[in-house]
Amino acid sequence: MDGDRHLLTPQKRLNETSDVERFKRRTPDSLGVISQDVSGPRRVYKLKILLPNGITVLLKIPEGTERISVEELAGRVRNEYAKAVQKTSSPKKQVNWNTQLCFLDDSDHVFRNSLTLTKLEPNRVYNLRLHDGSQPAKIYENMWDLTPDTELLKELPEEYTFETALADIIDNSLQAVWSNGEQEKRLISVEVSDDRISIIDTGPGMDSLSIEKWGKMGASLHRASKGQAIGGKPPYLKPAFGMFGYGGFVASMHLGRHTEVSSKTKDSKKVYMLRLEREALVSGSGSKRTWRTYGSLRDPMKDELQLAPGGSFTKIDIFEPKKKNIDIRQLKCKLKDIYFPYIQCDELSKKGRTIMPIEFQVNGDNLAEIPGGEVAITNLNTCNGPEFVLQLRFQLNHDNDTITSSPGARSSEEANARLKCYYLPVKEGKESIQNILETLKEEGYGYTEDFGSFSHVSCRRLGRLLPDARWAWLPFMDFRQRPGHRTQVLKRSCMRVKCFIGISNLLFISFIICTSFHYHYTDAGFNPTPSKTDFAHQNPFANALKTLGTKQPPEKEIGVHIDIRRDGKPLTLLQLDKQYQQWLVQMHEKYDEEVDCGIDEPVFIVKFSNKELNIANNVVRVHKAVMRKGKSWDSGQKIKILKGACAGFHKTNIYATLEYIILEGFQGDAGEAWIICRRIEVSEEDGCLLESANGNPTFDLRKSELVPINVIDSGKCLAVDGSEWDNQLKKQYQKCPSSIQILNRRQSLKLGIDSSLPDADKVHASHVSPCDIVAVIRPATYKSGIACEELDQKYVMKDNFEMSLSVTFSENGNGNESNIYSGRVTPSSRKDLHGLYIFQPKCNSHPLFQKAGIYKFTFSIRDSSCEKRVVKVKVEASREVHKWALAKKLPDYNVTVGRCFQPIFVAMFDAYSNQIPFLKVPEVVVKVECNKGVNLKVHKWSPSISSDMSPLILKDLVIGSSNLDNIRPSYDATLMLCRPDGSHMLEIPIKVFPGSLTRVTVQPENFEKQLIPGHTIKELTLELFDAFGNHLREKEKVQLSMNGFTSLEKSFSSKKVDADGCVDLGGLLKVTAGYGKKVSLSVGSDGQPVIMKEWQIEERQLRTVSMIPETCFAGSYLENLEFEVVDSKGDVDVNFHDEDTSGQSHTLVIKSQSHNVDESVKYGFREGRCIVRAVPVPSEIVGDFSFVVAHACHPDLKLTIKVHVEMPPLIEPLNAKHLSPDETIFPLMDSNNPTPTPTDCTSVQHIYADGIETELESILVFQRDLENELIDFGMRIGKHEENIKLLEYQQRGIESQLLELNVSRYHYQSCSSTRKYKYGSPGKDEITEKIECKTETAAAVVIKLFKMMSEMQDEEDCFGTLMGRIIGVVALVGTAPTLNLSRIFAEYLGDEMLAVVCKSYEHVILLETYEENGKVNRAHALHMFASELGQSINGRYGVICIEDIRACEAEKDVEGKLLLPDPTLPDGTTPKGFLGYAVNMIDIDVDYLNTRTESGYGLRETLFYRLFGETQVYETREDMRRAISSIKDGAVSLDGGILRGNGVMEGEGKGDIIFPVAVGAMRNEAASPRVMKRYNELKLKLKRTVEELVTENKSLEKLKKKYKKRRDVYANYFTRNQPIITTTTDVSPISSCLEEKPVVVVPGSYTPFS
Repeated sequence: MDGDRHLLTPQKRLNETSDVERFKRRTPDSLGVISQDVSGPRRVYKLKILLPNGITVLLKIPEGTERISVEELAGRVRNEYAKAVQKTSSPKKQVNWNTQLCFLDDSDHVFRNSLTLTKLEPNRVYNLRLHDGSQPAKIYENMWDLTPDTELLKELPEEYTFETALADIIDNSLQAVWSNGEQEKRLISVEVSDDRISIIDTGPGMDSLSIEKWGKMGASLHRASKGQAIGGKPPYLKPAFGMFGYGGFVASMHLGRHTEVSSKTKDSKKVYMLRLEREALVSGSGSKRTWRTYGSLRDPMKDELQLAPGGSFTKIDIFEPKKKNIDIRQLKCKLKDIYFPYIQCDELSKKGRTIMPIEFQVNGDNLAEIPGGEVAITNLNTCNGPEFVLQLRFQLNHDNDTITSSPGARSSEEANARLKCYYLPVKEGKESIQNILETLKEEGYGYTEDFGSFSHVSCRRLGRLLPDARWAWLPFMDFRQRPGHRTQVLKRSCMRVKCFIGISNLLFISFIICTSFHYHYTDAGFNPTPSKTDFAHQNPFANALKTLGTKQPPEKEIGVHIDIRRDGKPLTLLQLDKQYQQWLVQMHEKYDEEVDCGIDEPVFIVKFSNKELNIANNVVRVHKAVMRKGKSWDSGQKIKILKGACAGFHKTNIYATLEYIILEGFQGDAGEAWIICRRIEVSEEDGCLLESANGNPTFDLRKSELVPINVIDSGKCLAVDGSEWDNQLKKQYQKCPSSIQILNRRQSLKLGIDSSLPDADKVHASHVSPCDIVAVIRPATYKSGIACEELDQKYVMKDNFEMSLSVTFSENGNGNESNIYSGRVTPSSRKDLHGLYIFQPKCNSHPLFQKAGIYKFTFSIRDSSCEKRVVKVKVEASREVHKWALAKKLPDYNVTVGRCFQPIFVAMFDAYSNQIPFLKVPEVVVKVECNKGVNLKVHKWSPSISSDMSPLILKDLVIGSSNLDNIRPSYDATLMLCRPDGSHMLEIPIKVFPGSLTRVTVQPENFEKQLIPGHTIKELTLELFDAFGNHLREKEKVQLSMNGFTSLEKSFSSKKVDADGCVDLGGLLKVTAGYGKKVSLSVGSDGQPVIMKEWQIEERQLRTVSMIPETCFAGSYLENLEFEVVDSKGDVDVNFHDEDTSGQSHTLVIKSQSHNVDESVKYGFREGRCIVRAVPVPSEIVGDFSFVVAHACHPDLKLTIKVHVEMPPLIEPLNAKHLSPDETIFPLMDSNNPTPTPTDCTSVQHIYADGIETELESILVFQRDLENELIDFGMRIGKHEENIKLLEYQQRGIESQLLELNVSRYHYQSCSSTRKYKYGSPGKDEITEKIECKTETAAAVVIKLFKMMSEMQDEEDCFGTLMGRIIGVVALVGTAPTLNLSRIFAEYLGDEMLAVVCKSYEHVILLETYEENGKVNRAHALHMFASELGQSINGRYGVICIEDIRACEAEKDVEGKLLLPDPTLPDGTTPKGFLGYAVNMIDIDVDYLNTRTESGYGLRETLFYRLFGETQVYETREDMRRAISSIKDGAVSLDGGILRGNGVMEGEGKGDIIFPVAVGAMRNEAASPRVMKRYNELKLKLKRTVEELVTENKSLEKLKKKYKKRRDVYANYFTRNQPIITTTTDVSPISSCLEEKPVVVVPGSYTPFS
């Protein structure tokens, strides 16, 4: 963006005089917008046009114009553009004025025809962008007019600091975000660096008018809201700070070189940008210049929208800041002080909790969370006493002539204030204010104040700190100059009061100022300076506040009346003074701890510095006498400070000499006080020293001590007389210790003490630890080595010393000591010997002398110069072995048979767990035992000892056993180390696991019998073993690969071993190899194949049983060809049987590459055999004809048949001719016409040239052919009649069984009706009724038509045709297992629940037809039936055709559910709460289980997969939200959540049409499902039987018709040619029957003639 910045271009101001005059006539309107006076020129509509080449044109249209067309507006713009182009020198892109122009506003609304001007506000500028089809400009010249109002230039703010200038800009942001609602985000974020300062807020943003005002001096954005900040209730958080309209503008120019302002409103799609350059503004200042600058529009950036979710924001970027290396921490603290009530506030919360009205961030840190700042530090030092609170109301007195105001300022008639005073007491002898100032200075605040010059009053206006409004006092608070003895307390106490004028937390002193309003444009009563760092100097209310408490009332002097109230009661100035004094005295007496002054002339030490004294004041007074409670305390006085008087005096009384008294500050100053004393044991030379060098006194504490003077007031410091002091001196001499001695065992026994420290410095571990350790303190007169003097009292000091004993322990003296005991004792006595320091160390966690190592005993005397006594005792491990144990913990205790176990480190330990070193390698026997009496053999091991002789190392330990199956699945075992005699030394619990895969067996043994091509392997179990014959461990993974099989699941390549050490592959493999082929299965481990099993599929051969003729005539048939499938032994394989129950189709197909053969015709196998009734021989070829007969599913089973084809000879009868195609008989030949007639092509004739004999033979051949044909027809008719009888018998049997099952079914349904539907769980009938109630839907009409059809018998009309093509309604073809799932599925599908389900789109035209104009023909199809029912179908309705749906190709399980893979997260795991797919959780209604497409697909893989896809079901919304990355087609949750595939998440809805609920009683009981299953099977079987019966009847009728036709031909032919036949030859049996009435007797049950 920096590259697009342009300098602000100053231009000459046009018509300066008239503009000034118009400005003088302007008056503020109610909206805060500068408008013209009514006496001025006529108002106009102002349109700022942004051209696509970056030029800006301003149009002014008179107010009387109501509407302007886009064409006219474009013409005016073009005229103004021509004028503007003449004034610019830089070349610009041409505007395409000849295209279709349009205008766009801030919201991207397009104006193509006209613009209504009456909707605009006159004299307000509106932005429009001209669009000519080209790309818009990035920057627009002279887009913003920043020329300031001349009158306001007189009040430009004075120079201010970096923090104040930054706060001016933040004020605008604060006022913007304050207008947001409670649910909207309130954020102000400040980012400060050396090259940029950015301030962004989430306020409502600025439109084009507002952003221009932001950069225009004097054009305030918030004047209309200033009146709202006047009055109200505490805490007055109403940030109407702006008054002059140039805070942000001038502040931004003060902070940096150039500024960019970006802002977007909620309604606008674009971001307006304003650019300011400091150099351009400076060069453009002057009365004859205007300030115009470039601007632009852009799209909001992604980070801006994330920061401002409401869609509106304002961002100010200040580049090249003046100030570098800014202390960010100090900046955070100062901003926190300025806006503290807006960051943290208690008074806005109804529950009294601290809330954060605005979220302030500086460089990403929330100001509410950072420590530091003046307000926070002051809070830590306030007392918990009651505050002094006043409510003040100020009113102007217009009769007073002293009221003045600054030029251009607007005054209010009233103002209100609340004053809170808090007390900062002396704590522990130090002023709290001094602590505050010290802390502020340490944190870098540049305060030069001290306790005397401390500003006791700070001010806030509308919650915002005014940094320079720091006053020393308010008059009623100051008691420093008041005379009288009583005022001494008030003089000191008033110095400890601090008040803030402004709002803050209740824990801080606050003085809140806000004003009421009288006129429209009044501001808050206490007006600030333009820089908002102080109150305006001429503001009457601020001046009146400063004089609060003076004798002269402000009403007379300033003209302001002040109403003072406390707790709602009015106060006069005298009452105010009295109550304030009472409050000060109360605070002083309860919380102050002060000192009195000395009674002698002090020695002043200026620039006092002594770190040991820890005195902060640089001036102290040193006295030699002080008066406390009427008693004098003088230097040199002997005193006794009692035990517990103060810090450092907790144990004994201290005798000391009083040396000096030190007081902080000058006379009258409050401060701390101490007494300087020197203990009795400290010599006078080591005491404190006060001396003067060149008239400058100095002080050195040396070994003296500083004691708070309050020990005198508490009575714990007493004066001591001379005798007591001398007695203490004597005792002190006797108390000088020389050394510490530990009594040995002999000395202890003399005193009756049985135990002591060992006399030797090295011992073995023992359970006996010293109960008593006795130490004595020897005086300097004692000389060691004199036995008679060891227990003499005069050589044992019996003074009350406190001796300490510290016992530490370290292993092997490595220096890592750990303290195991610390104790202090006072002297006791035994057998009249005093001064015995008896320690009884009880180390429960570490008993003495039991753990091997070095114990160090350190004896010392507190506060004594006596040297410490150190005794060391080394303890070694005992030689008695108590146990064996592992020296090092094993990484794991898992052993694999056949592999070396990890080294085992074994050690010996004594009774105290000390490790005993080995002197040699012991004899060890290693065994492995199991809990079930199973012993595992240990093949080998190798023992050795480490270099340090500590542990025994067992290496190369190998276990081998085939008995692991006896201890599975835990594989728990115990590794035992034993001595040669069999006694146990160590037991280690281990797990012994089988080795890697080495052997596989296959179950069942006759597995090869299942190897049928195309069949699924139902039983196959792989039993896996290691090298020792142990089954593999459960859950161990093995890799599988196959050849000749295909897997029915996706995760087949890797399988886990089950609890029996097997892998069950039953139902998972399908044979794909053909007969006689080899198949194999490989099993691997760790990615490497280990074993491959190979099998051979039994061979099968297709052969023909029928005799195939070598030659045949063209156009004839090869009839009754019989084929069979045999095994390798030649036996027929009866498993080749074409039945649906077999799961595989066994059919035969005939193919020919050279001739056209219908390959779609398939012939079914019956128990291994297949009969092809006729194979047509092509009539157009002569020569070899071959065709292939093959199994439809197993093309390897094939047979090639080859015959030779010849043309049949032609018959040319002499006296007869054959029937023509149109005749029924053959007439006799005409003797006069020997020309033969054409022959009948349906029979084979021969032509002879010898007279009547040839003709007769021809007739006999034709007769014989007809007879054979009639006999074949008769046999076929008889076969069909037999099939019909069998099917009718089968039909009656099925109907009988259905009748019985129907009774059971209805009996069950009636008995379980209370179980079938729970209360509130609708069934199918209830859902049907609800659909019928929706009378204006197609679903309701379809339901009623189905009911009507069930009552009608004749279905051959259009009604039956229509309903036969409709399957049903979506809501009724499926069921749900629970009511919850039913509802959520119905909500997910919505209107598709009422969609009509049809078979194919070809049937849709039966539902609805259209007229020529495209409207629905309501007199036809479904609309016609709706009219007959008295209903109508309104609106669109859905139709789903299952034949035209692409079915899901996924495999299905035994229940018909789709085998869809579970969803996975990026880490590969299945999402938590995933229950399954919706398409599998919907059940097909029992009446639609057999509904199939032509391709054999059911409703689940077509209809419901189309509706749901792979929609997932989860337990909760939270589970669904976490799994969103793995959701493709959508998801639902049981608690009502819905996530669409497009990512849209919907809330909970409500629908009345849901799926029927089939509960567990109908679905899971043992008896009822069997009945229902059997019923459905029989129902399906009956349907197929009826279909076969219809087919057989139709075939029978066709055959009968063919038979009748051929019989008539035969009868006519025989009748006409009977004379010739009877005279020349014998009559055939059939022809003899035709003398009177032809009779044909055909083998079988059919007799065509009676």
